[in-house]
Amino acid sequence: MKTSNRFLLVFGIIIVVIVGIAVTLAVTGGNAPVKLLPEDSPEGTVQRFLMSVKDRDYLKAYGYLAPQTGQVKSETYENWIRSTQTSRESSSWKASILKSTVRENSATVEVAVDVFRPDGPLGNPVNTNRVTFILQKEGDRWLISQPADIWWLY
Repeated sequence: MKTSNRFLLVFGIIIVVIVGIAVTLAVTGGNAPVKLLPEDSPEGTVQRFLMSVKDRDYLKAYGYLAPQTGQVKSETYENWIRSTQTSRESSSWKASILKSTVRENSATVEVAVDVFRPDGPLGNPVNTNRVTFILQKEGDRWLISQPADIWWLY
């Protein structure tokens, strides 16, 4: 066998192995059950909010938001759900909590949101947004005061 044919054969086998590994990781990876953080922590509140959005349980997700200044929470749900209309059509995404800072009655939770969209053969299919959630403590619960919308899914 010629050296160039042998090289192409080896190169082809390597490509097939790499593609096989990638497909295996894509199918099996990311399906591990999520470990729930304590619900009475800022991180747990953000995690449950994100899980509710991912599950498209928008009423439950809205329950993790603090009422906006001067507005009754029940009156603003319709406005909030309208603001999520465009993001409902977004591609798949995943979120990772990066860092949190907790003070007495306020907290911040920084999250990286990777949004996956096909963007052609030369485009980047992953758009990463860093979102900082600001929470306030109301009684024994933490509620998200900012961001009140889910712009990071666009």
